Amino acid sequence: MLSIFSGSGKRYILHLEQDKGKLPQLCATSRKIPDILSGVLWSQGFPAILTSGTLKAGNGFSRTRQENGLGKEVRVTEYVAESPFAYEKNCLLYLPQTLQRTKHGSREEAVMLAQHIQRLICSTYGHTLVLFTSYSLMGSVYQILRDSLPFPMVEVWRNAQEEIMRFKTLENAVLFAAGSCWEGVDFPGDIVSSLIIVRLPFAVPDPLREAEKERYATLPEYIRDIIVPDMQKKLRQGFGRAIRTESDTCVVSILDHRAVAGGRYHEDVLCALPACQMAESIEDVEAFIRRQKQEGYYM
Repeated sequence: MLSIFSGSGKRYILHLEQDKGKLPQLCATSRKIPDILSGVLWSQGFPAILTSGTLKAGNGFSRTRQENGLGKEVRVTEYVAESPFAYEKNCLLYLPQTLQRTKHGSREEAVMLAQHIQRLICSTYGHTLVLFTSYSLMGSVYQILRDSLPFPMVEVWRNAQEEIMRFKTLENAVLFAAGSCWEGVDFPGDIVSSLIIVRLPFAVPDPLREAEKERYATLPEYIRDIIVPDMQKKLRQGFGRAIRTESDTCVVSILDHRAVAGGRYHEDVLCALPACQMAESIEDVEAFIRRQKQEGYYM
């Protein structure tokens, strides 16, 4: 259920939903947050450092400035610290050209994705995190694969830290996850040697985004300035589950035809992620794993 709380020109947006256990969840936000931050913090002249691994979206910080009320500030200095991780050596980005175009949310889509995911899981002998943007799609793919993989499978729904801990204790396991697992979860070493991102993480439309869209003269401008940068930030957060230490190695696969070479968002994807080795065939994925992992990994 969505409703607008119109105390002052529709300033507050209230979102009420139910989780999987039918318990109510209440979220509220204000479209005036940038103005509030500007008035309470930045206009007061206090020195501040804003730091995060995902403040930058694409080629700059304009979206972060806008969200945090810094769009008109002239005193801001931006800096990007280079990562200590050797992505070009230790990470392979797999964008398969063999993805079939299917109807969004259809059974055909779930079957097609399950086939690609199964081949990737077997290529790395488990050790896989599969990130979904849809719990419904996650459940469908999980049901297709649950009896066809020789590796332990764990499915994480909302607020399931115990399942994440169980995944970490299992050998050669596969974790199906969505929601909060896109960020803030640590899987160092060989726990995750294959990260599969099933769809590009575009945000679901909501009243706050609809209000933002009103400020733009055309839809392409809104997509360029809001939708794509938000997707890039979320993609970087998900990508961050792959390489957690300087010695980690991982294959990152994106199973979205819009991300592959020639796809609508291919350049936006590459701009959001660190430079890596690239692959378009599953054979290249298998060769990379053989080169990177010790022989005992396959036992």
